[in-house]
Amino acid sequence: MKKEKKANEISVLLGYAGKYKVLTFLGMFLSAVAMIMGMIPYVCIWLAARDLINVAPDWTQATEIAKYGWMAFGFAFGGIIVYFAALMCTHLAAFRTAANIRKQGVAHMMKTPLGFFDNNASGLLRNRLDGGAAETETLLAHNLADIVGTAAMFIGMLVLMFVFDWRMGAACLVAAVISVGAMFAMMGGKNAKLMMEYQQAQDAMSKAGTEYVRGIPVVKVFQQTVYSFKAFKAAIEDYSSKAERYTGGVCRVPQSVNLTCTEGVFIFLVPVVLLIAPSALAGGNFAGFITNFAFYAVFSAIVSTALARIMFAASGLMLAKTALARIDTVMNAPTLEITDDPQMPVDNGVEFRDVTFTYEGTDVPALEHVSFKVLPGQTVALVGPSGGGKTTAASLIPRFWDVSSGEVLVGGVNVKDMDPHVLMDKSVWPFGNCQSNRPLATY
Repeated sequence: MKKEKKANEISVLLGYAGKYKVLTFLGMFLSAVAMIMGMIPYVCIWLAARDLINVAPDWTQATEIAKYGWMAFGFAFGGIIVYFAALMCTHLAAFRTAANIRKQGVAHMMKTPLGFFDNNASGLLRNRLDGGAAETETLLAHNLADIVGTAAMFIGMLVLMFVFDWRMGAACLVAAVISVGAMFAMMGGKNAKLMMEYQQAQDAMSKAGTEYVRGIPVVKVFQQTVYSFKAFKAAIEDYSSKAERYTGGVCRVPQSVNLTCTEGVFIFLVPVVLLIAPSALAGGNFAGFITNFAFYAVFSAIVSTALARIMFAASGLMLAKTALARIDTVMNAPTLEITDDPQMPVDNGVEFRDVTFTYEGTDVPALEHVSFKVLPGQTVALVGPSGGGKTTAASLIPRFWDVSSGEVLVGGVNVKDMDPHVLMDKSVWPFGNCQSNRPLATY
């Protein structure tokens, strides 16, 4: 189930790419080719070492050394060029995809009711949409290409490691197994949920920070600086606590083990070499043994590179997963239904017919079975305690929210059947309409 979920998330992300999806796939293919080309120089080194050891000490008989050197240079240089082309493709696709996410997100928010922005501050929305789109760039620009390239590299590694001496090859793979296990310990299971909580705390801190900065003039006037800072301070402390819990409590030991194995592949190779050296010397094949050891000693460096790429790609997948979840909160925001056949109101009267409205995330209706009528030019006062629904009632007239049930009519026309521009011209919320200069409702 988990693999299917990841595939769906990647397909959703590629769906935002549109026609640039082709560049992503081309970049992944070129990355795989570059990784294979980058492994061939190690084979050339083995061939050169074999020839030199076989003719030692008369190295002048090793006539193919120059050819192996030029082959190694050609494949190494060609691999760099191909990988550069792969990154050009994936980066172009990543930037266009991020731009498409931002454009679609803004276009979607243009269709949401204005009340949506009461519960979702601009700082929060910016962090979710703009910040989330930026975090997907790493996955598309680097991680997907590196995942495919690393897969090709590992297949090549498995072949090469067991072609010359399976014992030395297995020793090099021990580091890979331990490293992958450490990365799963950091990013799998319950720790994935902790990462999501960490991202949510970051969103909350961004929201609180934006609200605090925007409210500074009001705060200064009423000399409430200390009290207003409490919410921002609490958000910072919550973010700090979750960040420390994840990095210090979860990642410290696994990451230390992972980096140790990633950078110390050669350590696993040395004991195996010392164990099999006597038998190679006794069997009269010490020259071949030295050649194989030279190959694996050099080739162990590519294992470190592969493990580093896996770690980078795994963290990118995790960040992209949380980023898409944050982006979805914007893309899935409720939208106003716009009629294809708008009707014109006959006057400026307002009528509530058995209106019930419940805010999202609550079970208790803010308004329940409310009915009243305001005639054109009439002044009506809505009186009641704080939280009684006065502001809610006024906000339903210009469709800051849509009613849960019932109808709100302006000029005898349901506000859902009116052109939004006409409705906003009729309703200067909450004080009146611009045509008669008389309030629709006063409270």
